[in-house]
Amino acid sequence: SSFLVFLPPLRCAMLRSGLTLLRRTAVRAASSRPESSQLVLSSRMSQKVTRNILEGIDLIVCDMAGTTVQEGGLVYRTLHQSMVDGGLDVSSAEMEPWHGAKKEAVIEHFARQAGIPESQLEEKINGISDAFIAAIDTAYFDDAATISHIDIGLFGYFKELRSAGIKIALDTGYPPNIQQGLVQRLGFDAVVDGYISSYDVAEGRPYPYMIHRLMERLRIENVKRVCKVGDSVRDIEEGRNAGCGLVVGVLSGADDAESLLAAGADVIAGCVTDLPVPRARAREAKLRLPDLS
Repeated sequence: SSFLVFLPPLRCAMLRSGLTLLRRTAVRAASSRPESSQLVLSSRMSQKVTRNILEGIDLIVCDMAGTTVQEGGLVYRTLHQSMVDGGLDVSSAEMEPWHGAKKEAVIEHFARQAGIPESQLEEKINGISDAFIAAIDTAYFDDAATISHIDIGLFGYFKELRSAGIKIALDTGYPPNIQQGLVQRLGFDAVVDGYISSYDVAEGRPYPYMIHRLMERLRIENVKRVCKVGDSVRDIEEGRNAGCGLVVGVLSGADDAESLLAAGADVIAGCVTDLPVPRARAREAKLRLPDLS
């Protein structure tokens, strides 16, 4: 059996009121201990036990919408409306299991479910996909667009992580042009080491290919030293399938704590900035002498 340890959040400007940081520890317990056993920690102790949760991490791979980008679920509403406008009968509830998926895969699923003939399938998918991209491009990049960083302190937090020797990358189900536009609009290219779209690999989430490709690009040797962070079940499944040493679900986007834990999350945080920068590594980075070779 395992324990659930409930820990108050360390910091998150958006989610300070009432959210909790949960850490699931895989602890072997005596057979007599009930499955529902829990440890409840004080705020002081919770900060102490999670202080070095990123100590063994060389790379953090973060999702974008709902994890690092605050866009209020606009991408899912826009995709849903594009499919409805394209003649597919899809409810909002049916969209939920598809959070984080490659958009063409979502459209294909519902097109097949609607009985679109094989001979017309590609045309239907492409038509809805084009409409979605046009709509999301307007919604994200119009002068009136309200998209922003998920937390006001996100850039400072990323800089602290990088100063501690932890690389940062972004992965997404967005088409490359949308991802590139967001990276430039929100200035991510100044604070991350790399980014990738599901369109750059054979399959998107929950397949592990984006994480492995980022590891290759950023010269990360050991997947156990990679942390995956995301707000959807598919993010968690991606991290588990990739073999990541730490998989973190965040409550700043699509799915709830129960769903993220059920998918295999090790930790649930209010948002990504709740994860503490490891003190020892930050201190070592400041003391490290420059390479003069």
